[in-house]
Amino acid sequence: MRFIHGRLSAIVIITAIFLSPLGARGVDDSEVKDLSDRIVQTGPSAFIVENALYLFPEAQNRVVALADGDQGGGFFVGDLDPLINEKTVLPRRATTEEVLAQNPDIVVMKNFLKRSMGEPLERVGVPVVYLNLETPEFWMAELDLLGELFANPRRAEELKGIFERRISSVTEPLEVLADDDKPTVLFLYWSIKDGVSAVNIPPVSWIQTRMVEMSGGVPVWRNADLDERWTRTNVEQIALWNPDHIVVAAYHMDASAAVNSMLEDPIWSSLTAVKEGRVHAFPSDYHSWDQPDARWLLGLAWLAGELHPGFFDSLNMKNESRSFYREMYGMDDEKYNELILPRLTGLD
Repeated sequence: MRFIHGRLSAIVIITAIFLSPLGARGVDDSEVKDLSDRIVQTGPSAFIVENALYLFPEAQNRVVALADGDQGGGFFVGDLDPLINEKTVLPRRATTEEVLAQNPDIVVMKNFLKRSMGEPLERVGVPVVYLNLETPEFWMAELDLLGELFANPRRAEELKGIFERRISSVTEPLEVLADDDKPTVLFLYWSIKDGVSAVNIPPVSWIQTRMVEMSGGVPVWRNADLDERWTRTNVEQIALWNPDHIVVAAYHMDASAAVNSMLEDPIWSSLTAVKEGRVHAFPSDYHSWDQPDARWLLGLAWLAGELHPGFFDSLNMKNESRSFYREMYGMDDEKYNELILPRLTGLD
């Protein structure tokens, strides 16, 4: 495994067809297959993209370089891929030259990187696939795209079936809920910088908001005026919302530690959710289960069980987690026990 640090001088210019996120400009399945022998993944939010790529077994042989997706819990794909030592691990903000040096047939990245990282590659003829993956609808469409990329539409259909089954196992039992039976919920991303804690809420279009709604909750920030990024909030605003439940995620620390900090601070003590013991730490393994990689399916089931335990009294999230990794990444029990179980938090 080669880690690249610093700027590379060698530039390899590839002349190829540009591939849009939804396969526009007439790039058919055979062209995608011809172009995709050397796939390079690059850019921030790397784990979301690379974890989607590795839902397809062909990724082991076709992905030749990728960014380090470690958020602090480990490099999941690096541990999963038995060929990782033959691949280059790029910095998340790899330069155009560093990406071109990998001689890519196709480069894959998050869609928000189009201008800063994608267009310089397009200008020298490298096809770029931009993935959104921020909603269930984008996931379904982009699984089809990845099926084309890896010339494995059968796996794409299988994955879509898994997604649909796991989603419907949550949403169908809750269809009987009246609006008045749905608790109000606040989702918080807890972060610490220079020793100062901050709490942030997601845009209404992001997967965290959708998860609250799909799990039978009412997001209290639904009508807030928010940007398309994390928005910092404060205790005063949260007190005005006074949600029935608060769910807390943390991406660079244990979410349970964040919840404990909240419960120990008297500034939060007047909130209904705090008084009644309804502050929940999002589970995590390599990554928190609220983020828009495939683990959000686990987070959805867990959250529904927290909000409506009476509907999901037989739900066993440890078993759900084990079956998820088997279906999604082909993990047997031995591999699961080695990689996931030691990192699993939030289910005790």
